[in-house]
Amino acid sequence: MFVLDAKSERIVALLLAALMAATRIHHFGVGAIAPDASTGVFLLAGLMLASPLWFAAFAVEALLLDVVAIGAVGVADACMTLGYWTLFAGYLALWYAGRVARPIQKLDLLNGGKLLSLAAGGTVLFFVISNLGYYFGGGYDQSMGAVEYVSRVSRYFSFYLFVTLAYVAVGVIVFVAATRLFPGARLAAR
Repeated sequence: MFVLDAKSERIVALLLAALMAATRIHHFGVGAIAPDASTGVFLLAGLMLASPLWFAAFAVEALLLDVVAIGAVGVADACMTLGYWTLFAGYLALWYAGRVARPIQKLDLLNGGKLLSLAAGGTVLFFVISNLGYYFGGGYDQSMGAVEYVSRVSRYFSFYLFVTLAYVAVGVIVFVAATRLFPGARLAAR
């Protein structure tokens, strides 16, 4: 169901890249366009884009946006620790969750539940991986106990989950609407 022709795939990639660019700097506290769409972008990229090279492209985009946010915009670099690099392992979990859902042929109640479960599972993995990286890579394991750290960061989980699922839901709705309006944009296998 989520398979596109090459032209449509490039359009989806461009839209996802623009969405990340428009919302990512907010992740670092600047602007208020919308919540950071990065988690949703990586999941939707896994779901809708055929080549794994798109994962690398979005990872490079995320890194470059962070460099711009810190260097040019002047956002504080408190999150830039050795643990920063674990974000990309978390993004890979999101991308893979989308990839696992890619073969879904029909979006009925059962497959919708499967997609929802994969999106939620990918978000859980992202949250755990990125926070473990920040905890150990940022030196918090030396200054704060694990229980205290978990209690501090766990309050953000529901927001991450909601935002990711909201972006994925909107992305799937737009995808379904667009492929019904332009049925030639999908291919049987790619």
